Amino acid sequence: MFGHHAPGPVMPATPIASPMIRSGNTLARLAGVLGLSLMLLAGTAAHAASAWDSVKSEKAPPLPNEGLVEQDHDTLDKLMVRPGVNLASYGKVMLAPIGLSVERRFDEVLLSNRDRDHAIEYLTEKLQKAMGPALVDQAGPGVLKLEITFTDYVPNRAYNARKASGTMVDRVYSVGSAAFQAVIRDSQSGQVLATIADADMGLPFPDNVNTYTFYGDADRFSSRWAKQLTKLLVPAANQGS
Repeated sequence: MFGHHAPGPVMPATPIASPMIRSGNTLARLAGVLGLSLMLLAGTAAHAASAWDSVKSEKAPPLPNEGLVEQDHDTLDKLMVRPGVNLASYGKVMLAPIGLSVERRFDEVLLSNRDRDHAIEYLTEKLQKAMGPALVDQAGPGVLKLEITFTDYVPNRAYNARKASGTMVDRVYSVGSAAFQAVIRDSQSGQVLATIADADMGLPFPDNVNTYTFYGDADRFSSRWAKQLTKLLVPAANQGS
């Protein structure tokens, strides 16, 4: 018919997003980002707070000294060894995770998780450095198992500290001190071969250069103990260092 044209191709309609929908999607994304940020901040705050939480006051377990004989030692307070045992003949040492059992009286300042972690990490690092390849991670022939527990630990400085009574202390400056005990076993049989105990305290305030450090005194003792234990258990490693 005159004037009639065939219809052209039909193009698909392009959806038009409503400003309200676009705004809603943007808000949802922002809310998600904000929520994630708050979760991360909360986790960081919880971690920071836990570092200052107090370590439970507890008495260290008694040393298993049955059948051992006390021996004189130039620098350690107490060394007890099973008769006939030559510790240096083993040649290698497996270090068990270091523990901390510190008892605090009612008016004494408790340790924080931060203090405990520093004590354990510092001594572990010094033992690794002193013993070198003689320090192994598996039991076996010629391997001693060394189990160390801190029985006292007093930092030179403490912030936001809490006494055993529950009283908060803003800050503490003190002469540092530390003590440890150790059980040495045959790594295969588990038999106790020796026990060790030692304690030390820093110099009085006028002469103590560590007074205004956090762990100066205790770190010094830990460094010395690592060398003493290396000399006692793996003298060959001590000579090579």
